[in-house]
Amino acid sequence: MAFEVKGAIGDHYNEAGGATSPLGEPTSDEKDAPNGGKYQEFTGGVIYFSLPTGTRTVYGAIREAWEAEGGAGGRLGYPTSDEQDIDGGKISQFENGSISYSFAESKATVNAN
Repeated sequence: MAFEVKGAIGDHYNEAGGATSPLGEPTSDEKDAPNGGKYQEFTGGVIYFSLPTGTRTVYGAIREAWEAEGGAGGRLGYPTSDEQDIDGGKISQFENGSISYSFAESKATVNAN
């Protein structure tokens, strides 16, 4: 089944490299998210959109930790950055905190505001 990737999510997906990026192929159509947002799932991650935070990608262990906290409807809220490299790992910023991932510990840590 083919899924359409469009609008702000489609633009973000294409800027990341589309199907050849770590996101891979879409596995769903665009869906409604809490508080008027949207999201779309891919084989390697998810892209979320809301007017206040823009369009952001969440992957892997950071995504798992964020979803365990309730995702966009949870205490951290929507992502406000794409995943970024930090010394020894990765970090993603959210409306109410951040989640960092340590390569050495193979662990994601939630830092709520």
